[in-house]
Amino acid sequence: MIGLSFLVAFTVVAGVLYWPRGAEQRSLSIQAGQSASLLEYDAEGKIGGEIARWIYDNHGCVECHTLTQSGLFGLTPQGEMMAVDFQGCPGLLTSVWETLTTTHEEWTPKQRQVREEFVRFGCTVCHQVGPTGVGLTEIGARASLLHMSCSEVDAILNQ
Repeated sequence: MIGLSFLVAFTVVAGVLYWPRGAEQRSLSIQAGQSASLLEYDAEGKIGGEIARWIYDNHGCVECHTLTQSGLFGLTPQGEMMAVDFQGCPGLLTSVWETLTTTHEEWTPKQRQVREEFVRFGCTVCHQVGPTGVGLTEIGARASLLHMSCSEVDAILNQ
């Protein structure tokens, strides 16, 4: 259960760590002295709050999330639209795992939707779906080393 909780929290971080950006935006952030991805971010000597804020500010979190006073991420109007009928990260991850036992052609409409949401919400930035399981991408492994799941970014920023 603890492992699933960590995996679920980590899945959410995928959407905030590396929200897809255009090449022009990436080059502008590099020119401005900001890293284009977590792989390029120098976390050496930085405390959790600095890392969490950098992730929040630089990986598209502000497009869907706001920071609330109650200690949870709130939602922007875009985030509210994306959240309609969202089953939550545990359900999303469980449904992705369920698709591993059937071929793409055999997926139900709900399973197709789940796999599309897994991509649309940015989960594939940190998670790669293989034939027998869900593993970590290079960015996901880096986030794991920094102990920066979405829930950890949220908790740190709302202290």
